[in-house]
Amino acid sequence: MRWVNTSIGLLTLAVALGAGCLAPLPYTLDTSLPREPQLEVSPAALDFGEPLEGARLEAPLTLRNAGQLDLEIHLSLAVAEQYTAGPPVFSVGSDDQRVISVFLNATTAGPALDTLILATNDPDRPLVEIPLQATVLPAE
Repeated sequence: MRWVNTSIGLLTLAVALGAGCLAPLPYTLDTSLPREPQLEVSPAALDFGEPLEGARLEAPLTLRNAGQLDLEIHLSLAVAEQYTAGPPVFSVGSDDQRVISVFLNATTAGPALDTLILATNDPDRPLVEIPLQATVLPAE
């Protein structure tokens, strides 16, 4: 038995029948996706602009797993004064994505800076930092 390249990114298990003849078996391996989890984040940063003090804003963040194994993600915030995000722990299946919400609770006028930290089991990106920013204007 051996794997035979049947198309780009696909291998099919085949058994030798003799004299160079191969009979395909019903087992196919997709080699187009990386074997390990692979995190893709969009956008790379979130800018909430210039909200008024007291405003509550929401922004989506898309986390995609371009790998074949489940991607485990643990969220945390560096400062966590005016921003929230969640859930704190979740997984994303193979070749799937999840959209999470990041919230700004504009409680204090001035710069609102933080970093959303993603700890993952992606061997190439075990720790990803997403900058969060806004300039909160005083309510009048």
